Amino acid sequence: QATGCLERIRSWAQRENVKVYFHPLLADVLPACADILTSEEEFLEKSEALVSVGGDGTFLSVVHMTQFSGKPVIGVNLGGIGFLTDINNDSVEENLHQIHTGHYFVTRRMVMKAALIRGGEEIATFHALNDLYLYRAHSPKIITLGAWSGGHFIAYFRGDGLIIATPSGSTAYSLAAGGPIVDPSIEAFLLTPICPHSLTERPMLLPSGKEIRLQVDKSNPAIVMSADGIYTHALQAGDEIRITASSNGAALVQISERSYFELLRTKLDWGRDLKRGDA
Repeated sequence: QATGCLERIRSWAQRENVKVYFHPLLADVLPACADILTSEEEFLEKSEALVSVGGDGTFLSVVHMTQFSGKPVIGVNLGGIGFLTDINNDSVEENLHQIHTGHYFVTRRMVMKAALIRGGEEIATFHALNDLYLYRAHSPKIITLGAWSGGHFIAYFRGDGLIIATPSGSTAYSLAAGGPIVDPSIEAFLLTPICPHSLTERPMLLPSGKEIRLQVDKSNPAIVMSADGIYTHALQAGDEIRITASSNGAALVQISERSYFELLRTKLDWGRDLKRGDA
């Protein structure tokens, strides 16, 4: 399905005389006449916007490829729900024509930046459009994570793990773990415990203007941290993760002006009245 969609994009570009470049990883699935570049660096340098063909996971990978430079990303949905993708496979040519003729708009989404501190030194930096989560690895034991917001102690979270989500990520892993839906126009951090040991440990919405600091307790089993499910890093006892709102956001190209609530109703059947038989 993805190969067919890519070929349709190539054919549309040829008919419309629009310059479309393809990532070097696509060299084995497209014909030789496609304008396939030799490196990712060249691909990013020559492209004004990027097109993601797949589901939300593919879209997240493409956003990470831009290194959160603000370069717009167009999403063609070939996956399931496709919360981040705005174009359907059956209308690719029509929608690309709309974009080419200027009938689109760009929305900015908040991005998180997480610095991993070990022994007082920053050893790694991660960015996430959807979420950052810490979870136990290779052990059935609960983990303990201390959390602070703006220098103020929140609590020790004990359970299977902890999700720190952006509003964009509130409909992803956080939602499955019992977190609330947050309008993506809001800039905030959402802390959602994963299977908490105590019923009093509930999801929290915190201001993005205040740094969140997490500390790995010394009694923990092995813990892994993941950013958008793309990058992972093993954590050690005493590690700190300092999370802030990145100065660089993600730019999403949209062609429809539907509200976020319409998106929820369409993608999740949100608010559907089963007694009335709402469609």
